Amino acid sequence: MINNVGAMVFLYQDINQAYHEMQTVKGEFTDWEETRNGRALAFQYPVLLHSTSPQRRVLFCPKRDANPFFHYMEAIWMLSGSENVDFPSHFAKNIAQYSDDGVTLHGAYGYRWRYAFDIDQIDAVIYALEHTPSSRRLVISMWDPQLDLEVDSKDLPCNTQLYFRVVEGALALTVCNRSNDMVWGMLGANYVHMSILQEYIAESAGLEIGPMYQFSNNLHVYEGWEGEDKYGPASDWYRHHPTINRWLFGKDNFDLEEAKDFVEYFKEPGDTWKCRILRDNASPMHQAWYYHKNGDSDLALHHANHIHDDDWREACQAWLTRRMTAK
Repeated sequence: MINNVGAMVFLYQDINQAYHEMQTVKGEFTDWEETRNGRALAFQYPVLLHSTSPQRRVLFCPKRDANPFFHYMEAIWMLSGSENVDFPSHFAKNIAQYSDDGVTLHGAYGYRWRYAFDIDQIDAVIYALEHTPSSRRLVISMWDPQLDLEVDSKDLPCNTQLYFRVVEGALALTVCNRSNDMVWGMLGANYVHMSILQEYIAESAGLEIGPMYQFSNNLHVYEGWEGEDKYGPASDWYRHHPTINRWLFGKDNFDLEEAKDFVEYFKEPGDTWKCRILRDNASPMHQAWYYHKNGDSDLALHHANHIHDDDWREACQAWLTRRMTAK
């Protein structure tokens, strides 16, 4: 829908519904524009996506072929507070091209959440929610004018601020974005790691998980992805699985300090981790990735089958199977 002030608001249940329906509407509300990365179909108004179930964050579209290993591991990397490019590029090597020095990412979200401003913003928001849940000052910043304005870097934060608000005992998150690619960013990696951050803060503060709002001042689709991805059976996965087994991100299941060790010492899989998310999800996922990269598809699928969370296990198995079939 378009409201009368020149902005567009869309309401969806999960990432799969959002992805396919936004694919449908993009032809009606976009025009071609030239960008520094080539031509793109750009929405001509700011866009707000309202997701009622942001924990339904796994995109199952086979054509989009989202890499679930990268998305999940990137979220862990962010929560650990790292800025080192080595870990995420292990799961998506192209990300290394955005490093200015070959070592770090200038705009690494997790580092800015936890270290860049001499305050752990995640802990600060959790503390505020526990003591003054009605506060209207619950903001996490990623954009710093001293670091980013008029700075020549390959990696400036696209998502700039996060606003948290408690409504009827549930934590809502508003993500503010200056410029976002719809296929790879907003309804790709961004949806996953922002909703996981929301879940971690909500669970740690003893709150329910509320809606997530993603606001983009410039939402676009790059040339080559302007065609429509039709809604298929795989994208109905959450509708057919209304109740699933999964570990919620929060202090009970996820330890930020242990995550720092996981990110730093990731190259040899098989270590024993104490917190459930690293032990039962990230570790078998890492092992599956290790054997996939070493050409052993059977062992990769074997370890993927041991991922605890139903949706991530299904996505990893499907992603690996598509590559086995392609061979």
